[in-house]
Amino acid sequence: MKKLICLVSLLAIGNPSFSQDKSKYFDFWEGTWHQVIEGKVDTTATKFIVHRGMHEFFFTEDWWMVDSEGGSLKAYGIRSWDQVNSTWSYVWLSAEGHYQIWDTKKVDGHWYIYKTFNFNGDKYLSRQAWIPTSANELTRVSEKSYDNGQTWELRFREFYRKEN
Repeated sequence: MKKLICLVSLLAIGNPSFSQDKSKYFDFWEGTWHQVIEGKVDTTATKFIVHRGMHEFFFTEDWWMVDSEGGSLKAYGIRSWDQVNSTWSYVWLSAEGHYQIWDTKKVDGHWYIYKTFNFNGDKYLSRQAWIPTSANELTRVSEKSYDNGQTWELRFREFYRKEN
């Protein structure tokens, strides 16, 4: 038994992915998030509410998005850890009739979602990440690539704060 414990300990020390549970990345996620504009929480801007789902690595997201012209969009996200493939999965549904399944990939320690779009001949690879900057703050980054991910162009960067 002692030999087995030593072997498992050595594996954990020598393998960072073994000792860092990737499924815990979104442990901060649950709660109500408001967009921060010019350093202040704006309760009239985009917000989303995250609930834990049927298991500890499953989240539902209710989105109320406001665009630059003051229009709004309601959407729903489902984010879950896939234990078989050791990756996060993401599905997006909107009131406009969008149903999108996004691929995921961990880049520089953060989970990004990826999807190819083609809007009227404008074909690009899109990626987004929600990067925690503290226990109650995050940065949402959206980028696009015209060379299949070789280089990325910033679409937008937004900041959010969680209600206490």
